[in-house]
Amino acid sequence: MVILVLSWTGTVIAWTLMEQRGDSSAALRSVFWANIVFHPSMFLIIRKRLLPQRTVDLACLLFGAGICAVCMILGLYFPAYGANIDLKPLYLWIPVIYVFAFTLTSHKTSLVLSLVMLAVFTTICLPYLSHHATQPYGNFTIQMLVVSAVLIAALYFLSSYQQRLQVAQLTVDELAHLANTDELTHLPNRRLLAERIESELVRFARYGRAFTVILLDIDHFKLVNDRFGHDVGDQVLVALAERVRTSLRDVDLLGRWGGEEFIIILPEAGLQEGLPIAQALCASVAARPLFGDHAITISCGVAEVRPGDTADSLFHRADAAMYVAKRKGRNRAECMAPADAAASDALNPT
Repeated sequence: MVILVLSWTGTVIAWTLMEQRGDSSAALRSVFWANIVFHPSMFLIIRKRLLPQRTVDLACLLFGAGICAVCMILGLYFPAYGANIDLKPLYLWIPVIYVFAFTLTSHKTSLVLSLVMLAVFTTICLPYLSHHATQPYGNFTIQMLVVSAVLIAALYFLSSYQQRLQVAQLTVDELAHLANTDELTHLPNRRLLAERIESELVRFARYGRAFTVILLDIDHFKLVNDRFGHDVGDQVLVALAERVRTSLRDVDLLGRWGGEEFIIILPEAGLQEGLPIAQALCASVAARPLFGDHAITISCGVAEVRPGDTADSLFHRADAAMYVAKRKGRNRAECMAPADAAASDALNPT
């Protein structure tokens, strides 16, 4: 819209100056009138969203190319009407049309569009060049066509290179996503969870920002697989992931640690916040079946970061708390003091 306003303003100024100098003509007035009408029309269409932006851009491109073609025809073949049309400045604007074309569509479509416009301009110029190659506009016209062809080739090369870079970047992003995502649940996998825990440990060491980890395990999940098959077991895992995810805050991170184990990272949360969240998750999962008639429960171990913690020590404490929950009957959440963690190593029920 800004470009349209500036173009319209420039047209009015140029027309006014030419009229004051007496350099205008009927043909030029027609060209100016076309610009005066076209630009406000496009402005209103964009503002009211009457047409898609891509259609408006293409219309502006074709309008510019059409004005150049008409001016070339008048200037080269009808001196009586185009005597006041200076083709040299016009020739300088034609390459801008090709640049604009390569910003609108894919590089292949832009190439076709640019070559069609070049063919039109060449067709207009050839009869003139065949008889007036040595005339004032002859050499300049030849240079304009050569420069246009070179520019189109350069734009196509740059556009193709840019597209290849975009495809390569997309491939890299997809590979990174696959490397950090669990294939079944589409949650962050163990690798990404470990990286996030390390990042949170750094924030805790530098700024004292506490965080809490919840280790979540499905109770008697082996029985589900043995009784109903692994396909049902997989669907239970997916359903569990969705129910837990919708119960967490936006800043929390849920991921699959492996098998039927999931980890939740709660930034800026201590045990006072983390333990009730884990208890609420246990209640939510047990409240109704996850998939069909398959009801399950979960056990959760909650561990808050402490000075000197590593990722291993933090996970060990959450793992120990989770097994305490299982020993106490499952379908519950527990946390434990550091002194209790060592004593729980030999008591890990499945």
